[in-house]
Amino acid sequence: MQPTSAPNAALSAPLGQGDLIACEQFLREVLSRFLTFKTHSLYFPRAGDDPALEGFGPDFSQAVHLPAERKVLVPLCAEGRLLGVFIARGASLGAPRTLLPLLPRVAAMALEQARLAKALATDALTGLATGGTLLANMEREIERVQDRILPGAAALADPGLSGPRGGFGLVMLDLDFFSRVAGRHGFLAAEAVLARVGGLFSRLCPQEGVAARLHDDLFGFFLPGASATRCREAAESFVRELSRLSFPVPATGESFGLTASAGAAAYPQDLRGGQFAAPPAEQARVLLRKAQKALAVAKDLGRDQVMACHRILAEGGVVLETLPLSRLAVSLGRFAEAEAGQRFLVWSPRDERRRDVRKSDGERVFGRSPTVFKGEIVLLEVGEDMAFAEVLQLTDPHLSIAPGDRLLLAQEESGDEASPAAPDAPPRRDKASGLYGRRDFLRLAAADREKRQAFSMVLAQVPETPRESSPERPAEAEAAEAAAICRTHFGQDVLCGRFSSSKIVFYLPDRDPESLRGAAEAAQAALAERLGQAAVGIAGYPCLDYSRADVAENCRKALDHALLLPEGPKVAVFDSLSLTVSGDRLFAMGDVYAAMEEFKQALLSDEDNILARNSLGICLARLGRAEAARAEFTRVIGRDPKNTMALYNLGCVCRRLSETKAARTAFQKCLRADPGHVFSLLRLGRMAEEDRRYETARKYYRRAMGARNGPALTLRHLARLAFVRGRLEEAREHLHQALLHDPKDAFSLHLMARLYLEEGQDPAIAEAMARQAAALRPDRPEFWRELSRALVAQGRDGEAREALARAEGV
Repeated sequence: MQPTSAPNAALSAPLGQGDLIACEQFLREVLSRFLTFKTHSLYFPRAGDDPALEGFGPDFSQAVHLPAERKVLVPLCAEGRLLGVFIARGASLGAPRTLLPLLPRVAAMALEQARLAKALATDALTGLATGGTLLANMEREIERVQDRILPGAAALADPGLSGPRGGFGLVMLDLDFFSRVAGRHGFLAAEAVLARVGGLFSRLCPQEGVAARLHDDLFGFFLPGASATRCREAAESFVRELSRLSFPVPATGESFGLTASAGAAAYPQDLRGGQFAAPPAEQARVLLRKAQKALAVAKDLGRDQVMACHRILAEGGVVLETLPLSRLAVSLGRFAEAEAGQRFLVWSPRDERRRDVRKSDGERVFGRSPTVFKGEIVLLEVGEDMAFAEVLQLTDPHLSIAPGDRLLLAQEESGDEASPAAPDAPPRRDKASGLYGRRDFLRLAAADREKRQAFSMVLAQVPETPRESSPERPAEAEAAEAAAICRTHFGQDVLCGRFSSSKIVFYLPDRDPESLRGAAEAAQAALAERLGQAAVGIAGYPCLDYSRADVAENCRKALDHALLLPEGPKVAVFDSLSLTVSGDRLFAMGDVYAAMEEFKQALLSDEDNILARNSLGICLARLGRAEAARAEFTRVIGRDPKNTMALYNLGCVCRRLSETKAARTAFQKCLRADPGHVFSLLRLGRMAEEDRRYETARKYYRRAMGARNGPALTLRHLARLAFVRGRLEEAREHLHQALLHDPKDAFSLHLMARLYLEEGQDPAIAEAMARQAAALRPDRPEFWRELSRALVAQGRDGEAREALARAEGV
């Protein structure tokens, strides 16, 4: 077994008390091979004259045996320093003369392994984590939340029991013009700067996060639980605090400052379609690339700023070059989800002016004057990293568009994407692919669809990158071939266009979506054979209360549905399940109200869609409408009496309504349908525990331990039960095991802090664990109160009052 290293500790050179806490379980495993004991704890001596140090000898080479208390105290030394004491309780010592001098050496060897493991996970210069550690944390977090993105998965986890977060943020930060530091002041000075910057980022990064140095002056930050907005705010904080540092130059007595640029990306908000079906390791790397792209845009826009991935298309574009015939090269490409036909307003940051105005009352007001929009452009051809555009209009012929001008995505005048900026302009085909651009296709389809009582649209996705057999083949040729393949199945005269860089769209008048399924499956098989992975989504009119203009968006939702199909043809006709997929995605991203609308539409399409009804009930419960939620779960059970999701959710809602008997009945019915339903077992155990039926609670928890993923979910419940019953040693053992499964389990850390305080042991360790718990779950007032207790125990009353104030403010 290898020690678990703390991901955001100062992981260079010597070990500290935090490292000792992090590798506590590893020390237990090593020492248990030489010493039999029931449980253990750590102790940090307060001073050199601490009574606990008696008997260790002047060089701490001797363990201490206390037979009357059945304890063995092992000094933990590294590089001649006493870091702490390992206390083995319920110890049985077979050969004291041999083992007592041996145990400190065994512990020293274990600590050296821990130091080496720490060094492997640490950047030696800055003390931050390595890129591998950052990716590993991202992959673990993706594994925790990815099930909540798939159809009907909103009820598969219980945040009250398992504590999964809904997503996380990733920030990439690069120091601006850092190469000049080495050029002007030398490489050693540059390294000293990086070390100091690393210390700053270590302090700024939240305790539950990971700060890493990826290479040179590039840094990454993993922020669990952070929304897209919180992620951007954190990035802005990193950039702002760095700009406040001053770096002295001893040779001249002068000093200099640094700025940084940052890019932010959020999971799952910034992933799309089939990317969610990829393995967690692949998803982590996709998100890393998106954050790097956002960072590159921030640097292109002038540095010393932050760009969020989801804002690149709207506000991150730049004019790269002006070309003849009113054409432009711009910085937006497929990486930013730019598509042919999109319109942008062009403005210049050079036109902004700082204004200083004195009001009549003498108050001075500062601000920047708004810039002038120079004109409007439309994208014609979109590549991976850049696109070519055409100038549609100039607001003033004397204000010419120039390189460096910025782009702002123009808002559509109506919900109909077919509304053209120049309605009289004739539609044009792309010269390379022979296909209409997105806007021209939608214009043509819109002109015809108003005459039709029924029509369908088909959206086919093909790989965004060329095939390995012909890497130099342009994407336009791939699109032309994909369109030709589809036409053989949908008709040679069908209206066809580029919906985006990797999507081909078809308009089929007087056709019913379901009648196209066979042709779509044949087309998808042919596309997959010729071009690689492919998927097809189909939608039509009339459908529910959707307008003709909604069909394109419904087609996209059907395609997202198709991309998530685990087997068989990746073809989906827009239906109730497509809406459920869309609703679950919105729910995972935190937009509960929009998710509810999708689930309601899904039920209008198919009232027997129990996945949608169950998810709608969850949304209602999330909004505090417990009675309405109970009605939805009851309707599901009426159609499917053994539906475990609905039975479990009904039990949770009844608990919220204080209907204990009904809740217990629902959980028990869930267990009859699925005897291994771990969350029902945990809920029944918790209810028995609250009723002081401790032995019954223990039986439920023991059953939960045998379920899939049972130990990871159950150990802290067993620990709490043992704690309540006064079995502190048993509680400690369960907590050690729980933290081995999840080192960032806030509830286990909180209970471990309580244990250290209850037993009158080292309050410094209790403080460290209580701080971690409060950082992971700042919404739990009891965590702040425990931190306050640990601080009081150390005589730090001022800090304790601050922690107590945080508890009262939650």
